[in-house]
Formats: sequence, structure tokens, C-alpha cells
Amino acid sequence: MDFLDGENTVEKMLIKHGVKDKRPVSGTLELTPLCNMNCDMCYVHLSNEEMNKQGEILDIDKWLDLVEQLEKAGVLFIMLTGGEPLLFPGFKELYLKLKRMGMVITVNTNGTLIDEKWAAFFGENKPRRINITLYGNDEKIYRDLCHYPGGFEKTVRAIKLLKDHGVKVKMNGSVTKANFDQIDDMYRIAQELDVPLHMDTYMLPGLKDRFKAFEEQSRLSPENVAQARIKVLKNELGDEVFLNYVDSMLMKVKQQYNYGCGIECQAGNSSFMVNWQGLMKPCVSLFTPAVDVFKTGFENAWKQIVTESKELKINEKCAQCKLRPLCNTCVATANWETGSFTEIPEYCCKEAKEMLRLLLLEKNNNQ
Repeated sequence: MDFLDGENTVEKMLIKHGVKDKRPVSGTLELTPLCNMNCDMCYVHLSNEEMNKQGEILDIDKWLDLVEQLEKAGVLFIMLTGGEPLLFPGFKELYLKLKRMGMVITVNTNGTLIDEKWAAFFGENKPRRINITLYGNDEKIYRDLCHYPGGFEKTVRAIKLLKDHGVKVKMNGSVTKANFDQIDDMYRIAQELDVPLHMDTYMLPGLKDRFKAFEEQSRLSPENVAQARIKVLKNELGDEVFLNYVDSMLMKVKQQYNYGCGIECQAGNSSFMVNWQGLMKPCVSLFTPAVDVFKTGFENAWKQIVTESKELKINEKCAQCKLRPLCNTCVATANWETGSFTEIPEYCCKEAKEMLRLLLLEKNNNQ
């Protein structure tokens, strides 16, 4: 969960103590699976019809009761997401209650619904940050990938409006086959808007994509993922720091360190997510463990998540692999890629091997 990117020393201390004591410090609330976009690669979005087959959006009163439990449990950092969270009917009421509680709020949105009124609302009730997703460098991408004509212009307008109201904005992006050739242009756009951008190169198979043959999916080949990572790193780090990164990663590969088989991030250690159905999980990428937080209560649900998360392990060969520092493997990615936590995800193996080849090439080219 990237709502703690760039955390300060106090926040790092809180997270460290949370992990040590297995206490919840941060959480993501997925308010709705509905979205005004229909991105090919999304692993959350459902249509109204699809959602109704699985349940109903939770009543605002349930969310309001839950956040009171979060406050008592000591949760400080909250991310509001979806789907498109601004479509949730009680968004402003929930947001303002979190503000009154002193929660540090981040909002994930595609930005296309943000007009002057929304920008003014966030300007008057500032979040820690609003993360806006950038899908490409022109309207064609928004039409073909997101199936939302006019989305590029609306996204750029939203960023400008929020900045005009003094709201901190960050752009996020996911590299797909459709925008692979636009990576440098997207960073140029971010520079022109004076907004930081981070692009994820590894993507989980989307809800719709995962049932298609790989060549029909939106996500990149493993080799292209590695190539995209190099592009992203060069844009985000700059030449000098990038070369330091190359040296550092090549050194880690040589060290043969055993990274362990369990969950090593904050998921199920100090952070959690609650989806639109009221199921608490360690993170957005895991289907299990999952506990109905409204039936069980937050504290009991958290304890169950912590206990069951400890049982999730990746394959021992992955933990001991010399390419582990370059690999995207974790219990979530292994399960998405193979259907099992302990199977070796070949997709990630291929990406890591290509990443090593490219790093060695960069090293040789700069000697």
C-alpha cells in the first residue's frame, strides 16, 4: 500500500512498532467495486450487474461504526479506494468523520470525477495526499484501454484543480502493452504538471484478463516487464542514482541471502484492507485469509488475520534463489500466477532473469 510512501521518521517508528507488536497501524477501505471506467487490466472493477450477484454496497452506517473501532484499535493511516471511491454515496460523510478523528487519509482515484466542487472540498479538508492514476499520454489510451473517451483531459484537469486548491497530488500508473511505449512521455507529463509519478511494471492478471490467453491479456511479457522497470527506474532515480542502484542490486544478487518464506511486508503485520463486502484481508492482492469484520468485530478479525497470515509461505526455492532481490514473488503474486502460495511463478522467474541481464548490460555500458 503506497499511502505511506515517503513517510517521515515518526511514521517509520510507528510502523516498526506496529510490525513488532502485530498491531494495526494502517488500513485500506475499498468502498465500492463500481467505477466509471472499465479498464481491461483492473482486478477490482465490477459492473452493477456483476456486483449485485455478489452482494450490495455496504451502508454508510456500517463504515462509520467500523472507523470508530479502528480509532480504538490505534489505526492512524487510512486509504480510501475502490473501484472509484468518489462514487460511494457516503464518501464525504465518511471522509469528514475520519478527518475529525485525526486519521491521516490518502485517496486513490482515477481523477475524472473531480470538478471544481470536489477540488474545493478536498482543499477545505485536506488529505495527506490524493493518488491519481495516469493511464497514458493521450485520449486514445483512455478510449482503448479504459473505455472512457475524454478521460485524459479530465484527469489532467483534476490534477490542476487540486493543485490550485493546495492539495498534494501524486500520480500512479500501471504499464501495459498499450502504454509500454509511452513511459517516457508519461514522466514528461508529470514533470510538466510538477507532480511525482510512480509506475508499476508488474501487474496481477485482471479479473477479465486472467481467463484469456496470455497474448490477449493487457499485461506485459515478463521480459518487457523488466525492460519497463529499467525505464521507470531511470526516470525516477536519475542517471547517477540509477547507476548506484545497479551496483547495489548486483551486490545483493551475489550475497545469496535467505529472504524467508513468509510475508515480509506490512500486510497482516501492521496493515490490513477491508473490501466492499466487509471482508478484512491482509492486503488488496490476497483472497485469503478473509474475515467478515462486521460480524466478527475489528479486533477479533485483526487477530485472526495476523494468525492466519503467518501460515502463508512461498516456495523455499524462491526464498533461497539468488535472484530474489530482483523478483516480484510474494505469497500474493505466487497465488495469482499459479493458483497456489507454494508453487513457483515462472512469470516472475523470467522477469527476474531478464532484469539481471539488463542490469549487467547497464553495468558494462557504463564502465
